[in-house]
Amino acid sequence: MSKKNDDFFVEKKPWSEVKDQLLGCYLKPYVTKILHTRKPLVYVDCFAGKGKFGDGEPGSPLIALEIMQECLASTKIKDVRIHSAFIDLNYADDLRTNLRDYHDVSIVSGAYEDNIDKLLQNKTTCNVFLYIDPYGIKALDCLKFDTFANGQFNTIELLINMNSFGFIREACRVMEAEFKVDDSNFFEDLVEYDPTELNATKESFEALNRIAGGDYWQEIITKYKSGEIDCYKAEECFSEKYCRRLSRNYAYVLNMPIRIKQNQHPKYRMIHATNHPDGCVLMADNICNRWELLKDIQSRGQLTLFQEDFNNQIIDEFTIKERVIEHFSQCNTWISLTEAEAIFYVKFGVICKSGEIAKVLKTLEKDERLEVIRDPSSTEKGKSSTFMAEGHGKTVRVKWVR
Repeated sequence: MSKKNDDFFVEKKPWSEVKDQLLGCYLKPYVTKILHTRKPLVYVDCFAGKGKFGDGEPGSPLIALEIMQECLASTKIKDVRIHSAFIDLNYADDLRTNLRDYHDVSIVSGAYEDNIDKLLQNKTTCNVFLYIDPYGIKALDCLKFDTFANGQFNTIELLINMNSFGFIREACRVMEAEFKVDDSNFFEDLVEYDPTELNATKESFEALNRIAGGDYWQEIITKYKSGEIDCYKAEECFSEKYCRRLSRNYAYVLNMPIRIKQNQHPKYRMIHATNHPDGCVLMADNICNRWELLKDIQSRGQLTLFQEDFNNQIIDEFTIKERVIEHFSQCNTWISLTEAEAIFYVKFGVICKSGEIAKVLKTLEKDERLEVIRDPSSTEKGKSSTFMAEGHGKTVRVKWVR
């Protein structure tokens, strides 16, 4: 059972601010778009906490509910339905108090792993969004994530907070490897409500296998233990392989490293998983749009998210163009632009907005290196269409020419 740690909710920490900003800024365009499916939306905050911090700052439940309320008030689509559920083991009563002004909300007292299946029963025609920000790593059962992707829902999206360094730390403990970092203050911001502590037992190996979705992590720790790689490389390798494991059941998985301070190694990963290319592209654009906000946060000595690839290399216009050409030159048959962009982000990470990809593609089209089919093919004034983005009744298909 999770321990009760009241101090965790006394004030909103910088890390919580960043997580909630990423969630909130994605939810608004996501909900607006998903309502057009005319299917119900089921939103579940799997580790909801109290809903509000002691300093009055809203937690993820209040942020999500406010956004969904705004979307319902502004949409012209009739008979749309959103049902929200908030799970917490210790603070259901606080949630009921803090969320009392909102309707069609379920408060579930108990553990996520014990309640999520029941919550999602009979939701086969719904769009489901799960926000999974666990108190520790032990609740992140990858096999459970597999079952969510079995086609039972109209759409399914996961936004997971993976404490990747927390996993490496416990994996070292289980495999009896000394865990060392260069920065003596490294774990200062690596905050968990209920830290996972394992030991060298068969049960602990099995627990980490469930979290990771396999035993691939053991090879990584073996390399770390032998000195072949350091702990930072071990975290990077684990995150990459974890996303690859999720990709068995989710076509589009984005790995978003978040650093506490500039020039630091990432301590956490926000991972977005979906089988819908438009959701992937929407999330990628959301991350890019938040860079300025995160820079502002970082300037106060807090967190930031950098415009870098998985190797922590700064991305410039030349690199973007180079990678767009590398990717789209493989599109030898017609493909939806959104699908091609989603695959691009999975391959290279969130290195730019979709609009920057479109800019390069228009140049390639002008140079007759890319063929484009647009629907509608012409404007209301009879001119040829030039848009390079899908949505709002517009579709784009592309194919490489040479």
